[in-house]
Amino acid sequence: MATPKDSLSQTLTRFYLLAGRIVGKSIHCGVQGAVFIEASVSCIMADILKQPNNEVLRKLLPCSLLCSNPAEESPQVVVQANIFSCGGIAISLCLLHKLMDGATFTSFLTSWASTSKGSLDSSSNMICYDYKAFSSLFPQTNLLPFHQNLAKPTDRKHCLRRFVFRSKSLLNLKAKAKSRAVPNPSCVEALTGFIWKHAMMAADCQGSSTLSHVVNLRGRMKPALPEVSVGNIRWGAVAHSSAMERLELRALVGLLRQSFEEINKDYIERTLIGSDKGFEAVLKFVGEMNKWGMSNYYFCTSWRNMKLNEVDFGWGRPVWIAIAGDTNEMMANVIVLLDGVMGDGIEAWILLYEKEMEILQQNPQFLDFFP
Repeated sequence: MATPKDSLSQTLTRFYLLAGRIVGKSIHCGVQGAVFIEASVSCIMADILKQPNNEVLRKLLPCSLLCSNPAEESPQVVVQANIFSCGGIAISLCLLHKLMDGATFTSFLTSWASTSKGSLDSSSNMICYDYKAFSSLFPQTNLLPFHQNLAKPTDRKHCLRRFVFRSKSLLNLKAKAKSRAVPNPSCVEALTGFIWKHAMMAADCQGSSTLSHVVNLRGRMKPALPEVSVGNIRWGAVAHSSAMERLELRALVGLLRQSFEEINKDYIERTLIGSDKGFEAVLKFVGEMNKWGMSNYYFCTSWRNMKLNEVDFGWGRPVWIAIAGDTNEMMANVIVLLDGVMGDGIEAWILLYEKEMEILQQNPQFLDFFP
């Protein structure tokens, strides 16, 4: 069995684009590679697992979310192996999002773990990485620096909290979310609609609101792209709620279902694929975000069914997967859904403004879904 550091180097030979540095519109693949750090933690892992806290978890990260280094000096992958006094190990990663989405991250992590325990062989699909999306489907263009305006600095403090929705609670939510338009809501649809509703209530949202949910485009294309295709091959399914709909769970779930169904083969070919189409669609999307205003805008991404709980470096499956970071470096109104521990339910990590999080945590209708 290879060490995590050695297996990381081997994995980067297959994900060679992730080992380079992004300079302008090009990736310079030199010998820089990734950054690997080992750290000793003077406590036992059980102390952290008993009551997970973002302020503690962020100390296990190898770097800050905001990097002051020039882009050409910034690695795309920074890893820290945290070794606890009990012998437990927590692997933390900071990844540059310019070239990686959730599917790329999962492929990379799975390949790295398989290499570490010596189970990646020449017949594995995990060595067949597909880079054609860069040159053919999404060619280069002269992008404007629109991204600099998305998360404007604010004096309002942010708060990140973890909420665990057990299987029984999810079944109850799905039952409440059913309607003629959506007779079979998924767990993600029901839970996203539920959190969206109560986040709007906490923010005292009087008018309309917008929620964008990340959609993996690979399987929606015709022909479908392999899941191991590297890149940010994703889009946002956008749902707008009016003042009348914002407190009705069935209506919100209906809006979410409609937004998901709109991201189909025809939409992708008509709107996204091609040098001019994709560029124009991104600019339009960002322009609409600025028009709607970030105060009533929510962003959701689901990491469910990515099999992160099955990633095994040779020490057995992880007991827990989590996110962490400096909350004031993050955009507010973010929802991240992960598979619960041992496959029981869903963990929702919610980032709101501090005052709105206090209101959410005191809402009895929200708390009813926790055992």
